[in-house]
Amino acid sequence: MFDFIRNHQMNIMLALCAVCATMAVLLLLTRFLPKKRKWILIGMELSATLLLFFDRLGYQYGGNPGSLGYVLVRLSNFGVFFITSGIVFLFNLYLIDLLSRKASVSYIPKRLNFVTITSSIGMLLSVVTVFTGLYYSFDSNNVYHRGKYFLISYIIPVICPIIQFTVITEYRKSFSRFIYTALLLYIFLPISMGILQIFAYGISIVNMAMVLVSISLYIFTYLDINDEVQKAHSHEMNLLREEQNSMKQLFAQTTDAFIKALEKRSSYLTGYSKKVAKLSRLIAEKAGKSEAVCEEAYYTGLLHNVALGSIPDSLIQKESGISEDEEKIIKKLPESSSEILSSIKQYPYLSENIRYIHERYDGKGYPKGLKGEEIPELSRIVAISQAYVSMDSKTPIRNPIPKAIIREELVKESGLKYDPVFAETMVLIMDAENSEIHEEHFDPLEKEISCTEYRSKISVGIPVTRDFTEISFDFTPLPQNEGSFSAPSLVLFDSYDRHVHSEQNLIESYSYLEYAELWFDGHYICTSARNLEAKVSPKEDSENQTTYKVSAARFEDHLLVKLNAPEKLTEVIIALPDISKSAYIGITGENCQITNISAIETNNQIAENGIPRIAEKLTYINRLESDIPNVQINSPRASYTQGVNITDKTKIFFHTMSLPGANLVWHCPYIVLYYSDDKKIGGKNYREYAMIKFNGEDDGSKEFSENSFTMKKLDSFKNWTDWKEANKAGYESIIELSKKGNVVHLLTINHGIYIENTCIVKDNPPAVYVALTGDQCALTDIRIK
Repeated sequence: MFDFIRNHQMNIMLALCAVCATMAVLLLLTRFLPKKRKWILIGMELSATLLLFFDRLGYQYGGNPGSLGYVLVRLSNFGVFFITSGIVFLFNLYLIDLLSRKASVSYIPKRLNFVTITSSIGMLLSVVTVFTGLYYSFDSNNVYHRGKYFLISYIIPVICPIIQFTVITEYRKSFSRFIYTALLLYIFLPISMGILQIFAYGISIVNMAMVLVSISLYIFTYLDINDEVQKAHSHEMNLLREEQNSMKQLFAQTTDAFIKALEKRSSYLTGYSKKVAKLSRLIAEKAGKSEAVCEEAYYTGLLHNVALGSIPDSLIQKESGISEDEEKIIKKLPESSSEILSSIKQYPYLSENIRYIHERYDGKGYPKGLKGEEIPELSRIVAISQAYVSMDSKTPIRNPIPKAIIREELVKESGLKYDPVFAETMVLIMDAENSEIHEEHFDPLEKEISCTEYRSKISVGIPVTRDFTEISFDFTPLPQNEGSFSAPSLVLFDSYDRHVHSEQNLIESYSYLEYAELWFDGHYICTSARNLEAKVSPKEDSENQTTYKVSAARFEDHLLVKLNAPEKLTEVIIALPDISKSAYIGITGENCQITNISAIETNNQIAENGIPRIAEKLTYINRLESDIPNVQINSPRASYTQGVNITDKTKIFFHTMSLPGANLVWHCPYIVLYYSDDKKIGGKNYREYAMIKFNGEDDGSKEFSENSFTMKKLDSFKNWTDWKEANKAGYESIIELSKKGNVVHLLTINHGIYIENTCIVKDNPPAVYVALTGDQCALTDIRIK
């Protein structure tokens, strides 16, 4: 290494001088450094350049006896020794500046003052050496020789940096990693080279090291500047984000307060806009939209009724149908809201999207009659969320519409009123078991009711399940009707909203069906039940009983209701119209006050043979049975056919018929693609790849598959009412399947509903099976080809 440096020393020196001088010029152009530090650094770079330049001159003209050599050799050696101490002096100034700015030191450490004085003495001794030969001398041939006190010249470049290092260590945390690294290099690299220089006479490794650390100081200074700029930029961005967040929070709080103020005009409106906003964001999230779009969906939903203040109170509180003129006022609401929000220039999407939330996907909406994707995306999202919340909310003229009816509305109007993609997303949200909107929200059971005329007040329905439900209440005749007949009674019924209805439109809307009326003396009226039997027993001791008690449970299509009155025990068995029906008990009476109403569902489950049959078990599969057994599905996916292995070409022929109680569009057959070790649904290593409903619904891609699903309504499709009637009447269906590798293709057409699905199976199972299931339907005469 030393031989290489010795042989190429002059060229190395020249190159380093050029680089160091360039650094000084670049520093001169720099605008990001404090002025004082900038000039100190320029001085250090120029000093390092001159140090090496003079050292090179000394080597170049050493031994040259001419007059030029005489002058340059002496000048260069003086420059080397003088600048060596001068660099220590400048580095000390640099360190003092760093401490004052980075560490906010209000006084200069005494050690640095000592270095300043010592380095100044070093420069003075360099001058003395010119006249006394203290450090060096020259012979008659102009050749450099070390003087007797040469080693003194090393004291300052070695001792002073060590003192400076103690200060650097003390204030270590005040320096960035770049500056700290540069300071360490500046101190210890020349010291290390200085030690080697003692033993390596004839090469100038110390001075070259000084130039190298000066270059490194420039580089690390720029790295530090970049780091500080990045931190400053990051800080500014954080401040900007904080300001934006603050603005957003202010906007959110202002809009929330404004909407709350508007909605205080009616208790039915309270929280409505907030629900629409949250659901709009959820639909956007589930549809895979960006965070920005999701936020825009939220505020579009929140402010879509901002012009509500223009609607008269009389119209908002109206408890009956609206007139044609009132309908015109309501239809102006989106445009009025859009005009109000057009003044918010920061968020133009509000005005642009709210204007069109009542457009229909088929082009039959208002105000412009836009069609399909001509309607802004956020408008299509909010159209669904506000429709859902409206249907799910109580109004002056109706209770919330049952979830099943809302779901059917979304399915039936997909592609007509609503965007099919977002409508499907909303249906999937409703179907998700962990969704906040999955569960129905029913009215709570009343604690007491007062009945003047018979059935003038009926409690909300208490569900009857396989677990016994224990009901109790206190009965008191009304004193004002003393002498009139007074007794409590029960109404057994089914209804989507768990309420008893008498008006025809509500009976149809909530699919209300009344089974029977029961009295505690054993009397009853059987309406829609297939059969009813009551057994009355007298009680031997009833003096202490003042509470009426009911115990009820069901198994399949039979109910058992035990009535415990002060004087009699009555046991009633009711055969429901079919197994798919729900059953509720409503408490009512005549000329009485019913108090302390309580209903507790126990964990006591009725046995399979716990209710004697009083009507034959209903079955709709007593038809021809072919390749695999017939199956009757009484509730969603309650039963399945045997699994069929899908080959290169598989066709399934069968007859389907909805059960008599079916009344929704998805009360039809479903197709399930899956794998399990035993070919059974839910079997060992079960993996479901697709689930497709004949009404055109699918549950999307799954963990183990990707599905490309297509549903079209052909010209032969009339309407959904005709679809349901066709399913009630029954029809023959064909499912065509094919499998190539890990791809399963499916095609079926049923009463104008065209369904095609390509399923890519990810886990490469040994086989893929298909099974049929459904909801409230009977599948018979199943043939495989």
